[in-house]
Amino acid sequence: MYAGPPPTQPMYGQPPPPRGRGPKILVLTTVLAVLLGGGAFAFYKADPLHLFTAGPQAAEALPSGALFYVGVDADPSAEQKIAALRFLDHFPAFRQNSGLTNANADIRATVFQKAIDSAGCTGVSYDDTVKPWLGEKFGLALMPGATQGDDPNAVIAVAISDEAKAKTGLSALSSCGDKTAGTTFGYAFEHGYVLLAETQGLADTYAKQASSSSLADNTSFTDDMDSIGDLGVATMWVDVHAVIDAYGDRAAGSGVTQDQLSSLASEYQRAAATFRFASDHVEIAASVFGNTPDISHHDNQIVDLPDSTVFAMSEAGGSERLKASWDTIKNTMTSDGLDVDQQISDFETRTGLTLPDDLETLLGDNILFSLDSNGLSAGSLQSGDASQLNAGVRLSGDPAKLSALYDKITSLIQDQTGQPLTLSKADSADGMSIATNDSYASSLAGMDGTLGDSAAFRSVIQDASSKEFVLFFDWDAIEPQVIAAIPDSTSAATQEVIDNLKALRAIGVSSETDGSYTVTTTEVSVDD
Repeated sequence: MYAGPPPTQPMYGQPPPPRGRGPKILVLTTVLAVLLGGGAFAFYKADPLHLFTAGPQAAEALPSGALFYVGVDADPSAEQKIAALRFLDHFPAFRQNSGLTNANADIRATVFQKAIDSAGCTGVSYDDTVKPWLGEKFGLALMPGATQGDDPNAVIAVAISDEAKAKTGLSALSSCGDKTAGTTFGYAFEHGYVLLAETQGLADTYAKQASSSSLADNTSFTDDMDSIGDLGVATMWVDVHAVIDAYGDRAAGSGVTQDQLSSLASEYQRAAATFRFASDHVEIAASVFGNTPDISHHDNQIVDLPDSTVFAMSEAGGSERLKASWDTIKNTMTSDGLDVDQQISDFETRTGLTLPDDLETLLGDNILFSLDSNGLSAGSLQSGDASQLNAGVRLSGDPAKLSALYDKITSLIQDQTGQPLTLSKADSADGMSIATNDSYASSLAGMDGTLGDSAAFRSVIQDASSKEFVLFFDWDAIEPQVIAAIPDSTSAATQEVIDNLKALRAIGVSSETDGSYTVTTTEVSVDD
């Protein structure tokens, strides 16, 4: 059941806004363009990843009944800003296009003036019209429409330093750019912010709601923020349950059933994410609150691969995850109109495999796929001889059951293709390994490597052994081969791409379920 509080003053039953929303939304968007970086292109030029936030402070001025929230912060003294600039400075494209030369640069002046110019606002400048009152923090929320199923309404929260100057500046902004004569936007002041909405009535309503109960007072919101740890340069939150409840009927025409929506709302009730920086990596931490079972599992074995591994993907506790999720999987398939039991029976008859037992055996305590950088070259990839590559899968679990399953699968493949399986197999005390050659199969069976201690791995994955799922890609290990294979590498445009690719180091993804939260972290590191 949804744990979040309903809107303090529901919008349902409020008179709908006047017709002619298109021009008014355009006007409001123009103001947002000026205040939040204006036009995707202008903001991209100065801030390609929509950055700079130190927390959800704008949530303090937005209503608790929001369906969706995103917050940013342009505070030039924020620690995240310094880390962001150091990270982005690794990329020539950022240095050339941003106009930001040091960690003390005024982010707002650079971003907003480009936005004003892009929006075609004549007689308006950042220094004269915006800077005198503009604060450091911004937020946007989507609120339920006036009646059930109506389009959601956007409300923008902009921190201000001077209310009187804000009124003067907003008046000037409302008349700049191209818009239909007579259309305006509404604004109201609350908790040190100006709230911008499509109409004055909506702005007043949202300010009143926020005064009574803000999004920052919503315990579901604050718990979700806590689940993703330190908040970084951008923060996002969505109430999936409330969105489906308000707008689920619209999905009927797309073939999505009510049962499927109910299942989605039950399994994934809310989601949150934050985008944060260190000087040598960027990170997205995302959490989902729902009914995903919390399982126990052994240490993830990815850390014991050779440090020459270029790509690996490992799941710990796959068997337990399948056991905990099997009924949900079957119910989801049933909601799609399938006769699940008959489908399973037909599959078992055709293959001789048993579900879910054989699938549980396959997933076991740990299932791991890996590719080593040794032997990886353009020649080996083009040769058509898989044995020249070092790639394989390691299965950990009951050795006897895994061996029997291997015999089943190889016999099935041979029966279907008429060809014997040419892969190499090596047994181990806790399972078996299957690889493209005998040497790599033996290496996987031994699992005495130190990938988890390598600098590239640690630059993007922390505490990997405790995670249920881990993915790792060492870009540096294959960078020379990739760049050598790029055609027309002497052209200026291609060289620009190469220069920016050279900044990359590694990519990592890890995920773990803790209680009702599943937290997934994605990191990209750069070379210092």
